[in-house]
Amino acid sequence: MAIIYNPDSEISRELTKWDTQKRHGGFNANGYEEFPKMVYQAKARENGKVMCGDPLAATGDAIGEAFSRSCQMIVSDQDEMDRASKEGWYDTPDLALVGYEDTQKSMADVAAMRHFADQGMSPAAQSEAKLADDATHEHLPEIPSTPVLRKRGRPKRVVVPS
Repeated sequence: MAIIYNPDSEISRELTKWDTQKRHGGFNANGYEEFPKMVYQAKARENGKVMCGDPLAATGDAIGEAFSRSCQMIVSDQDEMDRASKEGWYDTPDLALVGYEDTQKSMADVAAMRHFADQGMSPAAQSEAKLADDATHEHLPEIPSTPVLRKRGRPKRVVVPS
């Protein structure tokens, strides 16, 4: 059964404000507005499982909530959306999971090409590459450079006896 209010009453005027769109001076939405918009990014948990959010966040688990917040971001305009999509953020959680898998596959391909190219390196460089590969379980598309440590200042003069 519908409730009918007197159009001159205070509650009727308040309800009219909430039913009127913003562009006409009310509080209701103007229709579909694309922004602000939430974007998602899938990440691997410490146990290796890839997730985009954590179901334990709904139960009040602090760790689950923190992980879920790290997988979500709100963009406010198209420029932020373009920047976020370049950084690996997606429109839906399902697309984020598919994008994560695609990224991992492409990293695996690049790492396989690097392993093939490593066959032509010197034995010392091959052993350094093997140490870097053994240090992590992830794909290494390139070997991290190890800086050469030198003393500061001018090198000492070497005197050659004649």
